[in-house]
Amino acid sequence: MQRQKACNEKKFSKMNRILWIGPMIFALSTGLPTALCVLFGDAIVNVILKSVPVWFTNGLSIAGNMLPVVGIALLLQVMPAKKYLSMLMIGFVFSAYLNVPMLGVSIIGLAIAYYFFTTQVNKAPAVATEGAVIEEGDDWDE
Repeated sequence: MQRQKACNEKKFSKMNRILWIGPMIFALSTGLPTALCVLFGDAIVNVILKSVPVWFTNGLSIAGNMLPVVGIALLLQVMPAKKYLSMLMIGFVFSAYLNVPMLGVSIIGLAIAYYFFTTQVNKAPAVATEGAVIEEGDDWDE
């Protein structure tokens, strides 16, 4: 908003300063701590962790433990969960109760998805337009 106003008033140096504020804040909030950790190693990280209050690190730990739940909730927002609820429950049982690693659950899910895809493709009626020539022998009919 301020950039547009500065541009309309033909104050290009002000507009340029406004454009540099975002990257500077990002560099100070992200780049500087990263550079310090890379330069000084784990010693500076331990000093910082000792100076941070316990209640703050406990809060960060709780927030970190909630991240997988938030990720699953975001995934369920875009996924048709009602349609595939049985698959979701099967994956949960494999992961939570049978202690199958996430890669194993993913491979099982891929196999089930492939099975459902191939059965749906075989059930779909063939649609041909008038005058179209259907050629046999391509790579996909095997």
